[in-house]
Amino acid sequence: MTYFAEKLRAESIGDPKWIDSKHVFEYPKQTVEVVTVLKLIRAAQGIHALEILCSNGLFIDMGVIFRSVGDCVAEIHFLLENYPEQSNKVRQFMKEFYSKTIDGHLSSEEHPVLSSKIHNAMVRSLTGGKQDEKVKRMLSNVYRTFSGYVHAGYSHIMQMFGGTYPNRSFNISGIPSQKQIDIHMQLVIEEYNSVLYAIALVAKKFGLTGLYNEVVRYC
Repeated sequence: MTYFAEKLRAESIGDPKWIDSKHVFEYPKQTVEVVTVLKLIRAAQGIHALEILCSNGLFIDMGVIFRSVGDCVAEIHFLLENYPEQSNKVRQFMKEFYSKTIDGHLSSEEHPVLSSKIHNAMVRSLTGGKQDEKVKRMLSNVYRTFSGYVHAGYSHIMQMFGGTYPNRSFNISGIPSQKQIDIHMQLVIEEYNSVLYAIALVAKKFGLTGLYNEVVRYC
């Protein structure tokens, strides 16, 4: 995953530039390619985090990262739906994204694109341009489920409680069940594949045929 993500970055947008006045790295050109690749880098890093959290039984924190990775993948489909053309919604997304610089993220007045618009674009991307209600409902259900982890929902917190009587507790340090770890690791594998497919999509859209073929062979 790291290899493919970094190779895609190097071949498409290269390295960011050091901004001495801010003491940060930034990309000088605010393009859709940069947004897309940075979202993919975030998703790839999230997969690494999921593996660590899962192996330690930290399933609630996994749910938070699942939501973040899922959002990135959906946004990639949204950004590239009609690439290289850019809809008004894509331009709005980019404007809001680039307003969150290190020195301006607290003062940004740009409005994000509604998640429903992003999910609709992802549905069309996955179904060849059709607005399939079954696929849309599935994506919506996944989104709402993992939102509960982000917002610390009641049922999600209660998943932490368990153990053998009388030593039951909220397993704050992680749920020590190998069976549960194995079950959740299957979810990590599915998320890993979704990010891998996103890398292939981006490589194809950007005309990186060599990388695209390499990812396809790996899949």
